[in-house]
Amino acid sequence: MSRHLLVISLLLAAAAATAACRKAPVAPPGAMVGHWEGHAEVAVNWCKAQQLPVSLTIAEDGAVTGKVGDATLKDGHIYPNPGQARAGVTLKTNYVVEAGLEGALVAAEGIARDEICIPVEVDKDGKLAGAFLTSGKEYGGKDTRVFSAGLSPLTKVPSR
Repeated sequence: MSRHLLVISLLLAAAAATAACRKAPVAPPGAMVGHWEGHAEVAVNWCKAQQLPVSLTIAEDGAVTGKVGDATLKDGHIYPNPGQARAGVTLKTNYVVEAGLEGALVAAEGIARDEICIPVEVDKDGKLAGAFLTSGKEYGGKDTRVFSAGLSPLTKVPSR
């Protein structure tokens, strides 16, 4: 998918994903529990970085820890995703991770946000697929706009 199409898809899904982030944590399905690693393809055209590393650990009780880019997740939890996908948008997932962010998302560019919402689902290949959207505004400069990216499906890493 081209970067332009990814940006459009994620912006169209922003309202649904934002509405999906509600405070009703759940225990995730067993297939989701564990440590996941990979990267996200940056969807915004105002960030020089094309990819960000992603590392998530989903616990049996629904707590989520990890990093997205240079930022650390804080108070992360997994919730059911009640959002309704818009026609043509493929980001409908059964679960969403919501967390605060500590530190810059892209330190080299000074891009920081307070919160992140990550709609996720384990795909048919056993990988964690989805996208993420941060807090921010729909319009403005890089200091205030919503930052979005699509997960290149994350791979489950065995416990050490």
